[in-house]
Amino acid sequence: MTISQRIFALMESRGLSQKDLAKYAGISPAAITSWKKRHTTPSADKIAKISEFLGVSERYLLTGSDETFSENVLLMEDIAEISPQLSKSELRLLKLFRVLPEFEQGRILGIVESAVDNCKL
Repeated sequence: MTISQRIFALMESRGLSQKDLAKYAGISPAAITSWKKRHTTPSADKIAKISEFLGVSERYLLTGSDETFSENVLLMEDIAEISPQLSKSELRLLKLFRVLPEFEQGRILGIVESAVDNCKL
């Protein structure tokens, strides 16, 4: 799988749009479209911002392998074994949360905190 294929696969799996990526990374939408249609690769100076947006390491984006990414998946399996008090929904929520980019995690936490505050009223 190429870098651009990894980018689009990650975006699709996380429900992120090309417009979101363009805005976050300061990349023109035309450049992103070019990666997809012409199978070109983003310039090196954009890789850090793209990997940050996608919530993966630069190494994973460039090579498709990353020990940290694999460790995170294993850790989630360990949590399921160690924490039987967590429901399936809680585990699913935790797994989904962990694959989100950091900025999306912050947004989700804000939504949850607001919902909890509203329930206290």
